[in-house]
Amino acid sequence: MADIQLECREIWKRFGGFEALKGVDLEVRDGEILGLIGPNGAGKSTLLNIINGVYAPTKGKVFFDNHEITGKKPHEICRLGIARVFQIPRPFYEMSCLDNVTTAIMFNSNVDTVKAQKRALELLEFVGMKYPERKPDEITLQDKRRVELARALACEPKLLLVDEYMAGLNPSEIQEAIELLKRVNVELGVTLVWVEHVMPAIMGLAERVVVLDHGIKIAEGKPEEVVRVKDVIEAYLGSDMVMEA
Repeated sequence: MADIQLECREIWKRFGGFEALKGVDLEVRDGEILGLIGPNGAGKSTLLNIINGVYAPTKGKVFFDNHEITGKKPHEICRLGIARVFQIPRPFYEMSCLDNVTTAIMFNSNVDTVKAQKRALELLEFVGMKYPERKPDEITLQDKRRVELARALACEPKLLLVDEYMAGLNPSEIQEAIELLKRVNVELGVTLVWVEHVMPAIMGLAERVVVLDHGIKIAEGKPEEVVRVKDVIEAYLGSDMVMEA
């Protein structure tokens, strides 16, 4: 069995009187693709925000590569090897797509502009972005997602947090996105923690699935096992999804 790369121990997060996470434990193995699913408001994105330092947990600890990272700032966690792809792409719209990725490389390393730009072009080619000189407002949603992914990969992550990468894509784009995430995992050796509502994508790619509901972990296991858990069916999937699985 692969080593544990990321561990969240008894994570609680309160916003005033609202408890978004209630004692969540999570282990992620080096090199795996872990799916994180559940209904809206279950706490999935909150957990990602705690892992990459956007929020500090109210209680609990986070460990990465056997070192505690609880409460560190996002840029510190990024430099340790955890990057994030957001559901809503957040490029610098005044820059070209190439400059967006080049800037990310230079932020995370000491290479000069020429080397950074060369690496940025390689990453944009890897993700399938064919228009590096265009600005983000001149490209499709799918290409914005590609640029967002390339920027994350520019940080040379060991672990990539992926938040609803398939949202808003059509079926053919979803299939291309699935293949791309698989390449990131297999060819680049990057571990993925992947929040997603497109269940066929999760079923086809994730090795393990963790299910959250109202801030509580209600199930964990292989996708084909988790979708048949009674609590998961009632909280999230419904019987139709199980019959299709």
